[in-house]
Amino acid sequence: MSASTRAASARPPRLRLLIEVPAVIVLFVMMLHVTANALLRAFAAAPIQNTLEITQYIYLPIVALLGFMAAQARGEHIVADLVTHYFPRPVRRAVLGAGYLAALIVMAGFAWYGLEEALHARDIGQTAGVSTVVSWPVLFLVPLAFAVLAVQLGVAAVRALRGAEDADTADGIDDEIEAVAAAAAPAGTTVDSEKK
Repeated sequence: MSASTRAASARPPRLRLLIEVPAVIVLFVMMLHVTANALLRAFAAAPIQNTLEITQYIYLPIVALLGFMAAQARGEHIVADLVTHYFPRPVRRAVLGAGYLAALIVMAGFAWYGLEEALHARDIGQTAGVSTVVSWPVLFLVPLAFAVLAVQLGVAAVRALRGAEDADTADGIDDEIEAVAAAAAPAGTTVDSEKK
């Protein structure tokens, strides 16, 4: 089990209520809306007006932004530690912590910029493309999502600097070594994990 999987299994069920359940509900409503539009277009020659705009400017941003937060909370973002697992533990902690802090700064910048854009969109009454569908309220999810990501990355940076990931990372590497040794061993033999 990887570090991210262990961290995800320790998450409280509030994560589901706050992030995952709304994302699933919006995804389901979008599916029903698009399906109804396709059926009405094909069989009644009366498609639902502004389906493309509603999908593009309302449903998809909500699903994507909630998905970013859920993936970070579950520890399911892609990690490519091609070199860092060879570093000594203090250096690995520093590199990982610095990476999380750099990502935190970028996410905080996105949150600030997103807030300014959302306020501007509200002031001008932004709509979805050339339609009359009001789209500016969804833009307030952008600063919220990136602010939550910044907090999540701050927590991850503190965990990394404290060394909370060291044991999990070492276990993951040991598991990979055992799996490779077992795959390379001739059929019918066992691999003694104590000989590593």
